[in-house]
Amino acid sequence: MTAEPAGATRTERAVNGVLLPGFENRGRPAGDPDRDGGLVPDWLADAARAGLAGVVYFARNTPDVATTTALSSALHAISPDLVIAVDEEGGDVSRLEAVTGSSLPGAAALGAHPGGATVSLDAGRALGRLLAATGIDLLLGPVLDVVSEPDNPVIGVRAFGTTPDDVARHGIAFARGVRSAGVGVCGKHFPGHGATTVDSHVGLPVVDEPLDVVRARDLLPFARALRPEGRDAGQSTLDAVMTAHVLYPALGPAPASVEPSATRLLRELGHDGPIITDALDMGALRELTGSVGEAAVRAVEAGADLLCLGLDPALYTESFDALSQAVATGRLTLDRLEESRARTQALVRAVRDRRAAAGAATGLDVATEALADLTAFGAGIADAVVHVRRGSLVPLVPEAEPDVVDLRTRLDHAAGRKARHVQAAITAAWPRTRAFPADDVENGAGRRAENGAADTPPAELGQDQPGLAVLIARFTRYGVSADLNRIDTERGAEFPGAVQEASGSEPLVVITREPVPGSAERTRLEQLWAVRPDLVVVHTGLPGPVEEWFGTLSGGGPVVVVACGTGRANAAAVVERLRGPAGRQGGEEQHGSEQQ
Repeated sequence: MTAEPAGATRTERAVNGVLLPGFENRGRPAGDPDRDGGLVPDWLADAARAGLAGVVYFARNTPDVATTTALSSALHAISPDLVIAVDEEGGDVSRLEAVTGSSLPGAAALGAHPGGATVSLDAGRALGRLLAATGIDLLLGPVLDVVSEPDNPVIGVRAFGTTPDDVARHGIAFARGVRSAGVGVCGKHFPGHGATTVDSHVGLPVVDEPLDVVRARDLLPFARALRPEGRDAGQSTLDAVMTAHVLYPALGPAPASVEPSATRLLRELGHDGPIITDALDMGALRELTGSVGEAAVRAVEAGADLLCLGLDPALYTESFDALSQAVATGRLTLDRLEESRARTQALVRAVRDRRAAAGAATGLDVATEALADLTAFGAGIADAVVHVRRGSLVPLVPEAEPDVVDLRTRLDHAAGRKARHVQAAITAAWPRTRAFPADDVENGAGRRAENGAADTPPAELGQDQPGLAVLIARFTRYGVSADLNRIDTERGAEFPGAVQEASGSEPLVVITREPVPGSAERTRLEQLWAVRPDLVVVHTGLPGPVEEWFGTLSGGGPVVVVACGTGRANAAAVVERLRGPAGRQGGEEQHGSEQQ
């Protein structure tokens, strides 16, 4: 272990030992990728030398594997025992491939794969190799939430399934795979975020269920991962556990991340490693605690060991000051903070030993190779899982000029706005695509799809707003986007054409995630379906409710390409299904963890 810096006091080391901040890089490595190029900001370097427990990578830190590898090397050169953590779930949530979209389909795709949990094991191993190669120590995953609420705005396809058994089986296998590559894992979001209808990034979710229901449904995957049977009996498959900003009245009056009874329950289930909070600057805690600093103190009082913070260095400063003040006033003791620090140091030792046993190397060449392997592996997963349901798909001809309308209404804060990798893939295959994201549909203009996730907040597209009305008018009258100038000749009244003929060359593809009956997304879908019965849905949300959500539309509902997420691998497989005969078609074909 690293010697303590001479200039740091015991209090500074103890307080820093529970903090896990995000940060902004100072740039990208220049010239030699093995040099850090001044990537680490001064405040972070000073904190690392003064005992900082670790950092969390966000997408801004990891624009490519070269930057990620150089940054990790720079941080570990400053403090070899620093924990570098990242949310790299695959699928909809990717940090290392945020720009292009993930090479690995997410948990829902793995849970739906006909190969069962063995595929999740292999996926975890492939991802773990990339993480180890880029110098990352701890994966903030797997997601062990059970999606029992289809209208869940934040988990959805990030979960392995909708039953506790499926989530436990695949989650444990995935964790084993990651660990076998020499990387630590952190199960999340304890006690469970799958039954919520509120995103904790913006508000406080409440799951008002009896404790016996919570134990049987939400806690079971965590309990099995912490005390597995079989070859790992008596040995936890989790190195850490992340608590959720979710209020369970059956457990106590506060959200689990700041609720002592939730921490006690987690320890009773057998977890003796670090307890990590979800990011303390999320909306769920703002009204409750009033400040990130107070949230930090309350989390430690509740038994948390590592406190996740966002990118702004002010969050680190505020938390450090609040914890230091709590020590000065006797609200917290140094012994309590050092107890948490010791747990984190034990995790570091375990991960270092594991990495050595796995023979995992860190460097740009090995990271590039690991990414290529992950890409090939992920493409195979997506090809096996992405499929066509509800009828026979009419292939999009090579010269087609699709209209792509994004009907998703809610931001996905965990994934970074609303990922647009599906639009990007369709545009790459059919260059004359017109994409209508929500922020552009209002003026009816449409624009070519861009690569990557949208950076600007998408505006709401309500059924009474003019943008959707314009599109519906166009689709209704001509079966195509009548007023769009694609061929230097405006397609107007003089070119009415037949709907069937026009829609063959200008098909309508709509993207959905949560078309729950009664929702705004569902209403928009119904309006477009009424005027364009030839439309094709690309559904990026949960695969299980497809029949419930789309089969209840008038006339039996549209053809649906079930994407199981929005990652790059998923999007590429969607394009192959839209192209035709290679697609897995047939309304009777079923995929999903419930079939395994």
